[in-house]
This record gives sequence, structure tokens and C-alpha cells, in this order.
Amino acid sequence: MDPTATSPAPSGHTPDGGVLVGSDNARRRLVVFEDPQCPYCRRFEDASGDLLRREVAAGAVAVEYRMRSMLGPESVRAGNALALAAEAGRFDQFRRELFAAQPPEHSGGFTVEDLLALGRRVDLRDPDFVTGVREGRYEAWVAEAERSFEDQDPQGTPAALLNGEPVDSGTLYDPEALGALVRA
Repeated sequence: MDPTATSPAPSGHTPDGGVLVGSDNARRRLVVFEDPQCPYCRRFEDASGDLLRREVAAGAVAVEYRMRSMLGPESVRAGNALALAAEAGRFDQFRRELFAAQPPEHSGGFTVEDLLALGRRVDLRDPDFVTGVREGRYEAWVAEAERSFEDQDPQGTPAALLNGEPVDSGTLYDPEALGALVRA
């Protein structure tokens, strides 16, 4: 992230602005760039999400999700809600709900009410989450993170780095190949 950033940063994030799912001591680290509105990211989650959760549980890999917001205000609202979910310890559960209910790009989806309803599905009902979503608490931070992630991920989403090395995009949609890669 930009050390000169002025917006308050949410807790529950790495110094680089991602959210780590799994142990910091895992053998390998997969950095994944996703936009909650990106249909290809949903396809990646549908194809390989369960595999990654199993590999995380086995300690083979930790996944650091760096959420992009390149597809507009809907993505910014969703990124804000994801930051709040990370603070509440429900990031991955909420992320999966977002992809399961993903609206078409640039459709005006991921409204505040949509995000609150999706949050309730994963027991994000506390007043801090609700207020943070309604007020857009981290929207400025999400926009700053997007500028940083744009430099780190110039090809677009989804994209991944395994221990700092780019992962072929086709591998992301092939759970067998991705599993072999993270276990190698």
C-alpha cells in the first residue's frame, strides 16, 4: 500500500492491503487479485474456491486476497463491506456470498441494502458493520488500494502470484493444476 495514504485503513489487513486467509506460517503464499463484480473472478471462485479452502486448512498455502474495485462504484461499495467483514473476522464467508449473489457489471448492484442482506447471511449484523456499510467508512481507502493494486496487477482480475511468481490464468480455473501448484 501507499505509505502516504491518508484514509484510515481497516484492521484485519496485511501491510500490503490484502486479507490473509490461512496461517502466516503456511509453506506457500498465494496472492489473489479479485474484483467482487468481475464475472471471471466468480468463475475462479466457483472452480477453485473449495480447493483453496482445503489447501489452506491443510497448511499447504495461505491466500492473501487483494480486493480490486476497478469495475466502478458497485465494486467500491462491496470493497468497503469486505473491509468491514475482515475487521469482524468474516471476510472469506462474506466474499463467497458476494460472488454467489454477484450482479451483472455496471448494473447498480451491490447497493447498501444488498450488502447488508448478504452480511446477514454470514451473521454480520453488528452495529459497527451496518454503520460502516451505510456510511461507506472505508470507501476512500478502497479507492487508494485500487490505485496500488493497479500497479501490482496490470493485467486485470483474477490474477495470482504464488510466492511472488505469476500464476498462469488458465491454472486458476483448473483446480487439479492449481492444487498441484500450491502443494509443490
